Amino acid sequence: MSDTATSKAQTILTIVAASVLLLLLMAAGAFWRLHQRTRKAGDELVAEARALMAIRVVRPAHTDAPTPGPLSQTLGPLMPELLLLQKAEPRLEEPVNEQCQDVRDGKRPLAELPEACREALERGRPLMQRTLRATRTEEGGLPEGFEALGDPNLPHQMKGILALQHFLKLTAFEMRFQLEDGQADTALEHCLDGLALSRDLGHGSGLIGAMASATGYTILFRPCADALQHASPAGLKQATVALRRIREGLSPLSSAMRAERVYGPLDAFGHLLDQEQLDALPAGARAIAKQGSAYQGGDVPIFAPVLMRHALIEFMRYQEKAMPFVDRPIAERNAWFDGMERELEQSWNPIFKMGGVPDFSRLTARVDRQRAQADLLLALALVKAHRAESGSWPAALPALYPEREVLLPTVLTLQPGETGTLVVVPEEAHLQQLSAVMDPDVARLQELMVTATP
Repeated sequence: MSDTATSKAQTILTIVAASVLLLLLMAAGAFWRLHQRTRKAGDELVAEARALMAIRVVRPAHTDAPTPGPLSQTLGPLMPELLLLQKAEPRLEEPVNEQCQDVRDGKRPLAELPEACREALERGRPLMQRTLRATRTEEGGLPEGFEALGDPNLPHQMKGILALQHFLKLTAFEMRFQLEDGQADTALEHCLDGLALSRDLGHGSGLIGAMASATGYTILFRPCADALQHASPAGLKQATVALRRIREGLSPLSSAMRAERVYGPLDAFGHLLDQEQLDALPAGARAIAKQGSAYQGGDVPIFAPVLMRHALIEFMRYQEKAMPFVDRPIAERNAWFDGMERELEQSWNPIFKMGGVPDFSRLTARVDRQRAQADLLLALALVKAHRAESGSWPAALPALYPEREVLLPTVLTLQPGETGTLVVVPEEAHLQQLSAVMDPDVARLQELMVTATP
């Protein structure tokens, strides 16, 4: 080989080597920047986790003489019994379960309540009464283990919510028996305590707690409406005050989103945090990070370390942008959700796409329903009280919340019904579409109408 050819080969090799080195340096620089962004995201997770665990739940008490202190002090000691009793309950066949639900909702007479549900009420009645009384506290705050960032090894995680939902169903059965016996005011007290408990399930417990809170309203809505139909004027007056306080204390969905923005990354990407960050986390959040699911989407991509760091950053960015929109009217929020869903579908990161994000349209629709149920119950109390005082239905619905603003109050209208009845129905068009996103076992939205009888 000539000197000229050798020189050319050396020049080419030098250029190739320099190019490869440049690419490696650029890749190292990009990874270093990604590492720094990941570190910053981890620091933000730590700070938010500590802030969330320090939040004190301040909400109005629904009774005039509440027990001092937080709910955790009165409900916490009952949790072992609640968990044991709910765990021991036999699983009902679906036809039996449906028949029990129909009786709760007033679609079937009490005489048709299956024996299994009667027996469950008999077993759980004393503990149910103690649980309802436990809700009458000055402050909210669920017992340890209910928090979105609670230790996943504690028995209250998930099972605690299921246990309390079981006792809310027992409360609905008990109200049906009380109404049958002509004890409408007593049934109304049970209603208000149950709604207060459902409200408190949504404080600090993340999206799972927010949905459990909404489910509690669905369980109690029909028996509460029937209790209001037959309550005394004094009972209606008490209920009006309590319903306003409970509605004021409902936790906005953005609060649950804030907790989810921390829980989700800790569960999926906790292994990306360094030891210093892990040590700085509250104990429950640290346990979530250490036991997290990490990446479970089939075969791990070859660039998984890079993809997971990018997915962590993108997940937190998406959740932060979504938080203010979940508390806005449907037209505003759904337009934004649609845009973000398209952005998610176009993401080049398979981990971010496969991990996905919550179905915010469905979640916000369920919370819309909960607010509508709360507002309809208050409206029913007001029109019944007006008729008791004046002997006639009001020409227009009295102001629901004249003293304090509440988040997204439902626009309601009064419509004359048959045989002198009055129908209170949501006016907002989007409420008529909620049934499309509800679970199959949840009542249709048109059943949110309540009819006030003379």
